[in-house]
Amino acid sequence: MYLCKPNINNMNITYQQIPNGWPVCFLNECKFKAQCLRYLAGQTVPNDVKTIETVMPAMVKQDACTMFRKVEKVHVALGFSKIFRDVKACHIARMRAEMAYYLGGKSTFYRYLHGERALSPEQQTWIRDLFLDYGYNEEVNFDGYEYRFRFYDDCI
Repeated sequence: MYLCKPNINNMNITYQQIPNGWPVCFLNECKFKAQCLRYLAGQTVPNDVKTIETVMPAMVKQDACTMFRKVEKVHVALGFSKIFRDVKACHIARMRAEMAYYLGGKSTFYRYLHGERALSPEQQTWIRDLFLDYGYNEEVNFDGYEYRFRFYDDCI
């Protein structure tokens, strides 16, 4: 919980945040550029980068860009090492198995568990609902939280 709420509007995108292979945009004449994450990301590419995935200029000639990505910041959770502390032993194995299946398998589950991968708001809700389904009404808290840009619909 925050003592004072961070100003997420002051978050700036950095080149290091851009996922590998994620197309950026350099089209200055695009009418959507002020609201487009791809354009903002393109402005962070260092001069020494030789190649990068990019949006093609033909997209500017269209009324709507299919590559447009609205700038959106989401509150992600990092890690859940203490999440099963108050769970009954008879539920732990089943709940972990359901979470692993939902999160994409055992190795991916462990990446989320240790905070190597961030849980989207939708994933956090799914996990909270799982706990409710098993009768655990207490608040589900994750190890840490931060704001990040949403590069993809289904993950961070």
